[in-house]
Amino acid sequence: MPRLTTVFDYSGTLSLEAVAFGDNAVLERQLHLSGLADFGVASPEIFWNSVVNPTWEKGSRTPIGYRRLMVGKISEEWTASRKEASLAALDRAAGIFVGQYFSHSRIEPSWRPLLRELYEHPLIMKVVATDHYAEATAAIKNQFQDMQMEALPLPAGAAEPGCRFFIANSADLGYHKDEEEFWVRVREQTSWTPDDRLLLVDDFGANEVAGDHYGQEARVAVRRQRTTELLTEVFAGRVEVVPFILSGDETIENGEARLLIGQIAVKIRESLREGGRSHV
Repeated sequence: MPRLTTVFDYSGTLSLEAVAFGDNAVLERQLHLSGLADFGVASPEIFWNSVVNPTWEKGSRTPIGYRRLMVGKISEEWTASRKEASLAALDRAAGIFVGQYFSHSRIEPSWRPLLRELYEHPLIMKVVATDHYAEATAAIKNQFQDMQMEALPLPAGAAEPGCRFFIANSADLGYHKDEEEFWVRVREQTSWTPDDRLLLVDDFGANEVAGDHYGQEARVAVRRQRTTELLTEVFAGRVEVVPFILSGDETIENGEARLLIGQIAVKIRESLREGGRSHV
């Protein structure tokens, strides 16, 4: 029987809090609370331009992790004596900051009814696909566990549909979502067949904060086009891409996200009623 595979982006789509954490006021406060400001990372500008953007490619393609990358970048020009005196404190500060970031990356509650519905459908393949750091895999797994749902990372052998989600993290797979190899691995790991369909829900970085280069408008357009082309090629054209793009300075309270989530839920539920056999 033809199956439907639903694929959800994480940061900026399932998790709006992850985006809110990058707000300048919130971010600056966390830099000070964590202690990173004591090591020269006291403003969002320094954080993005001197720490995150230079290390993002490595961090999102390897298992090294956000915390280790941050410590390495901040201390890269330190003398041996300063490292001996201060590296442990820097590591603690980075650990606090990364812990706070992932604790503020919870799944938006408005998604939960749909996620539960999909989770309980034994013939639907469910995937969370994200360009992220290595720590995100465990964080996402824990998010689903808190909702009494199981989520397992890919690669995990050949995955079959059932009552679980699968996590496809670029840090685990070694490729980004705008690269063919990422989706080939998802296809292989989820036992895809040519009769199946795929529906992707993604913000393509559009909902990221302005200071993050990942969210620049031109890059968003390129990423969306590239991902659509790759999905069409890798999954034999049996694909629909559903953008989750908010209009501006979104907050969870203003209802825009809930309205869009509701529209997406209706679209997916219509497909579920048809058994995933038609274009959704």
